Amino acid sequence: MRPAKEDAPCRTKQMQAIDLVSAIKELHTLSSQELSKLIRDADNDTIQWTTSTGSSNQIDVEALARNFVVHLIAKLLSSKRDEELFRYLLGGIRLLHSLCDLAPRNNKLEQILLDDLKISEQMFDFIFYLITVLACFKKESQLALVHSALLACSLYLLTAFISTQWNELALVLLAHPKVDIFMTVAFAAVHVDIQFLQVRLSQFTDTGMRSNLAEVNRLCQHCEASLQFLQSLCQQRFFRERLVKNKELCGEGGILLLAHDIMKLPFCEESYLMAVVSRLKSKVLSILLHLCEVESVSFLDVAASTTAGLTLAKSTIFQVLELLKTMFRGDLNGLAAFSDKTYPRGLLQLNAMRLTDILSDDSNFRSYITMNFTEVLTTIFLLPHGEFLSSWCSSESRLSEEDATLDYDSLAAAGWVLGVLTSSDVPESTFNACRVSRTSYAFQRTSLLVKVVANLTCFIPDLCKEEKDLFLNTFLQCLQKEIPNLPYGVSNDVGAEKAAVISQNLRSLLVHAESLIPGFLNQDDVQLFRVFISQLDPLITPETNIDKTEEGNAGNQGSPNPHGNENKGVSDNSVVEELNQLNIDPSNVLVRQEHRIDLPQSFSARVFHESEGDAQNIETNGLDSNAMASEEKQLRKRKRNIMNHMQVTMIEQALQNEPDMQRKAASIQIWADKLSLHGSEISASQLKNWLNNRKAKLARAAAKDARVASGGEKQGGGSGTDPVSDTPESPDEFFDQAPSGSGGQGSQHNRNLEAQYIMHTDGESGVGVGVSGTGTWAGNNLDHDEQQQQQQNPR
Repeated sequence: MRPAKEDAPCRTKQMQAIDLVSAIKELHTLSSQELSKLIRDADNDTIQWTTSTGSSNQIDVEALARNFVVHLIAKLLSSKRDEELFRYLLGGIRLLHSLCDLAPRNNKLEQILLDDLKISEQMFDFIFYLITVLACFKKESQLALVHSALLACSLYLLTAFISTQWNELALVLLAHPKVDIFMTVAFAAVHVDIQFLQVRLSQFTDTGMRSNLAEVNRLCQHCEASLQFLQSLCQQRFFRERLVKNKELCGEGGILLLAHDIMKLPFCEESYLMAVVSRLKSKVLSILLHLCEVESVSFLDVAASTTAGLTLAKSTIFQVLELLKTMFRGDLNGLAAFSDKTYPRGLLQLNAMRLTDILSDDSNFRSYITMNFTEVLTTIFLLPHGEFLSSWCSSESRLSEEDATLDYDSLAAAGWVLGVLTSSDVPESTFNACRVSRTSYAFQRTSLLVKVVANLTCFIPDLCKEEKDLFLNTFLQCLQKEIPNLPYGVSNDVGAEKAAVISQNLRSLLVHAESLIPGFLNQDDVQLFRVFISQLDPLITPETNIDKTEEGNAGNQGSPNPHGNENKGVSDNSVVEELNQLNIDPSNVLVRQEHRIDLPQSFSARVFHESEGDAQNIETNGLDSNAMASEEKQLRKRKRNIMNHMQVTMIEQALQNEPDMQRKAASIQIWADKLSLHGSEISASQLKNWLNNRKAKLARAAAKDARVASGGEKQGGGSGTDPVSDTPESPDEFFDQAPSGSGGQGSQHNRNLEAQYIMHTDGESGVGVGVSGTGTWAGNNLDHDEQQQQQQNPR
């Protein structure tokens, strides 16, 4: 009798195991509605159903819920890791998704699956272990589809039993002792699927395997869902701060290797495949951008800390730059255009330009960007003027991108792979689109182009002494391929025409860039762009052409300049015409002629780069005289934007409902977190400072209006405007402002230049940039003139 008693528990366990196997194999084929009906109709919490063979089967709901996960772990440990096991596990995860979806409407399921800490620990162990197995998988293409579906469904199972809110899910994961292991294996497993996809897309492109289109589409969907899961976690500040400290992923290049292989995925002419590959690249670039935002540890410093890491980083960057070259040529724009169905392609070009902006401002990669991206910049600036205006100086982009989040249906995705659902039963992928207006998109794109040039122009002797004039010289070398006789003169008409086009395009972009302050650019970026133009223009413009330009400017009709000392290069009339073409109000950018301080001709000279120690003279060529300051001041390091246009719009709308937000620490923290999801990371202290500055500015504006209303116009027909109040705030409303300093010191004139915003007094109001000066200039005592002006218009 004793043996029989000992065998009884074993037989019970075997029966229970058999019941679980049959339950998983049968119940995962049901839809959520069918499973819900079975549970509602359960007698004494016992589910009863008819199997595919016609027999009857039953299982206790509580027994199913409590033993389900342990059973899957046992299967994963004891079974051969082949397609049969993976399909069984996928069926089990599909059933778990259904049970978690039903749990909020069933007390017993909710208590076990969602509230029981022991079951939650088992769920974590199962998911983490399964992803570890998937991360170690070899390239076996016959299992690519089930592998990718298993990974995506297991990742999204975390949202099913923890939370669909990414900030909450991130915090729970960070509290888990194995979170670093999870990070490592999750990225590695996604990388395996990307390698599968690389093979399938290459086969599809090279051999035209149209019969496998549906399978390739599903593989793309699973890869995108998994990558999107990681991207959503990286959008959470604390998660990415922990991620940057992960040695395997950042120190040893795991993330960069994933990004590298995604950027190498081939584009296909098929509409859906074209779009999904574009979104994959956009999402992985978004991950890199989020990691670059971490302040506690520099992701780029970590990536470049070893020789192997630096090599991998440069190889990945090269793929990004090659993509931009292709996109700027327009080669991708016509693909898939024949299809009547369009899919969002993500912010691929914008994200690639954002990353290039960051890399061009980083000491680890600035020289690499200079050597590998300058040719692209020269190609852009060599575009015919009309094409350049429409592409880079327009208020509405001809081409725009649409960001999108994939709505991933785990039940439908797993059902199709397992054969439970047919293609007609699985709905086409749907997306939550994030539309960017064409105007905003155009301005962001243009501002990034200006920022890259500004970053490469910026010279900081303490950090990059060997990079002095590297960008300028590289730019000239690239131009020499197009204009062989550069520098110092162009001997043929074609060369002269190309040089003129470059100069015209640069000036048009400068005018447009000034109109983007402060919403999309700050003063420092535009100032450095001016410096680049002032350095380049004398080197590509023949002296004979310069002389003719000077003569032409001196003879301009209607010139209000009594001394005839017009700035060289572009007449004001042509600039105004250009502004009108761009739909930009000239009064927002230019100073009226009657209020301009004339610059002496002796201040204009050609630029010679004879040696690092020689003094350099700078030619204005029609540029704002702010560009004449000392090189050390102009090429200083700039602080980055606090908030982008979207973030500012969001907080302004919030302030309509909560005008005293700056007094509420909790609200500031909440909104800092919200705003950080839509651009650069904003800390609570930064947001509070921004709110205080905004309130102070509004108060000053109100006080100024009150003074104008009570005091009327000032002597001499003045506008009654306080000249101090009209200067930009520091920091201004949208950007961190670099500290102002004294102007540059020239060899022939003592001067102290300072940019101010002025209000015209000719009866027409308009804000523009003027120049005030102190000291002596061209024989005039500017201090004396300023004292007379203050006596006439006391503040």
